[in-house]
Amino acid sequence: MSISVTSSTIVNPSLAWQVLSDVRSWPEWLPTVIEVVPETPEAPDGMGAAYLVRQPRLAAARWEITEWRPGAGFTWVSRRPGVTTTGTHQLVEVPGGVQAQLGIAWSGPLAWLVRASYGGLTRGYVASEAAAIVAQCQVQQSEGETAQTSQ
Repeated sequence: MSISVTSSTIVNPSLAWQVLSDVRSWPEWLPTVIEVVPETPEAPDGMGAAYLVRQPRLAAARWEITEWRPGAGFTWVSRRPGVTTTGTHQLVEVPGGVQAQLGIAWSGPLAWLVRASYGGLTRGYVASEAAAIVAQCQVQQSEGETAQTSQ
């Protein structure tokens, strides 16, 4: 049981990775995330890092990064009794840049219940996140260009 959304094209792949992988800053620009608290604040983001993530209309959840591919994507997992939620964040090369492919998958004996209860909300969140990643890349690209022209 899964949901997947692909963003429009992001011209600057390195900027896309910078935005996507900086999960600690997501609450600043991502409307579907209220707070991201690293379990070990001094540790770098990457494989094995874990965070408490708060989102509107959802219980706070612990997410642990289980796959980290710099420049290409990451996967993290949240476990609760009866259900495991896997979130994928991949950058896929396309003509003119990259696209962010975001996904959520549920597994376990209660996956059907989570999908029935939260599938619509989650689909909206994932679509909003894909659009917000593109928008944040555009903002940062514009800020970078403005800084270069003012020098």
